[in-house]
Amino acid sequence: MSRFSFGLLICGLSMHTPPSFADSEYNEWLKQNTMDMGAAQQEFQEYMDAEDKAFLGFLKQKWKAVEVKKPEVLDTKPKPVILPSAPKPKPEPVVADTPKIEPIVIEAPKPAPKPLPQVAPAKTRTTDFTFFGHHIAISQDQHIKQPFNGAMNNDQIADFYGRLASHPHDTVIKELMATAKRLQLNPWGTAVLFHHYVKAVGATQHNAQQLTTWYLLVKAGFDARIAYNQNAFLLMPSKQGLFGVTYFTFNGTRYYAVSMDGKQLSTGRAYTYSGKHAQAQTPLDFNNGQQLLASNNIQQRELAFKYQGQSHTIKLHYDLGLVELANTTPQLAINQYAHDGLPASTANELLSQLAPLVKGKSETEAVNLLLRFVQTAFSYKTDEQQFRQENYLYPIETLHYPDSDCEDRAALFAWLVKRLLKLDAVLLDYPGHIAAAVVFNGKVNGDAWKLNGKTYTVADPTYINATIGMTMPTLKVYKPKVITF
Repeated sequence: MSRFSFGLLICGLSMHTPPSFADSEYNEWLKQNTMDMGAAQQEFQEYMDAEDKAFLGFLKQKWKAVEVKKPEVLDTKPKPVILPSAPKPKPEPVVADTPKIEPIVIEAPKPAPKPLPQVAPAKTRTTDFTFFGHHIAISQDQHIKQPFNGAMNNDQIADFYGRLASHPHDTVIKELMATAKRLQLNPWGTAVLFHHYVKAVGATQHNAQQLTTWYLLVKAGFDARIAYNQNAFLLMPSKQGLFGVTYFTFNGTRYYAVSMDGKQLSTGRAYTYSGKHAQAQTPLDFNNGQQLLASNNIQQRELAFKYQGQSHTIKLHYDLGLVELANTTPQLAINQYAHDGLPASTANELLSQLAPLVKGKSETEAVNLLLRFVQTAFSYKTDEQQFRQENYLYPIETLHYPDSDCEDRAALFAWLVKRLLKLDAVLLDYPGHIAAAVVFNGKVNGDAWKLNGKTYTVADPTYINATIGMTMPTLKVYKPKVITF
């Protein structure tokens, strides 16, 4: 999975470090109406626009060596392999010191249009491929597949870019962007779609894949750049910080060495160009990561739990395509997973079945019921046990995989509290553990933390059988970081 931490392999190169070119020099290139491309470039002139001509000439210049930073990593403190269980509380009369939950009305989601295959113009050949359960057909472009031969250097990269830029590819780019909109993809999903298309046209060699994806993303307006050591790799900025991904900083902006096919990257010391293509503006954005038009690959899961002597079973359906798309994303900060929550159709199923169970209960009772649901309906394993590396999960992945750990449960639980009970919730970041906390509209006993004038009472969805206000005994010595979402 690409959200596993990318390994950093320092590659010692004997190449002489070339001088860098400042942005001002690059802008001078963009101001030129013509340039001397040499005899080999004359055939490109008919199709290339002024921006591509300027950019291609700039790529021909010597590139600069950049310092690629080691990736930031998530909490590396080992998590408990065996979870503690809270002592079973003695039966006591329920005292409702908090108001009862207001009647919950679950709005039915708007019916999603059935996914239909794209229809190409009559008598037009297409490049067809499957994208997370969806059939995609893009008008065939005989010039998009270009070979990459020879040693990896900026001259070879410039020549490759020139061969692509010498032919118009507007139709393909417009169809890919229209497909991304139809599938409701965010910028990351759109970039992955472009990469899948490149593989579908038959670009099987790594460098050709990376360079073609780079070209198409730039022409589609993405802030993408290419770098190389022994091989080429994509660099893109992100609105959210990425973990486990090497990066370098250019003009105050981090450019991450992203992989869209789950393979690990060996970035080490690398070379890239200064400045950027005039069209390259849009960064990656991982918000709304749980948006994808429904496919026909629907899975089912049943979740059973007990609360106050009563047994409950929750039946859910989810789209496997969304799980597969989630698997491509790099690791994000934990609050992103709680913020995005579940996709609309699965969320509606879950909320509709939980709503009757909390009806008429006080806020404390309702939160305790949700705690018991998340504590006991899911089997526990650490990420190291299940995935061999740290791997935060979106709530839909928590439904899909057989096991989950503390941060996965905390993200799902905190999202549920906000969506179902309309109570404010946060995440609590302890060394080696993530829990949650809730703001109640009344007096509540137990461990609590304050933030911005609000009192957040601990609610730990991993501490088995614990009720609100109970902290794992081994964590009582720590003051957690309070994380909003």
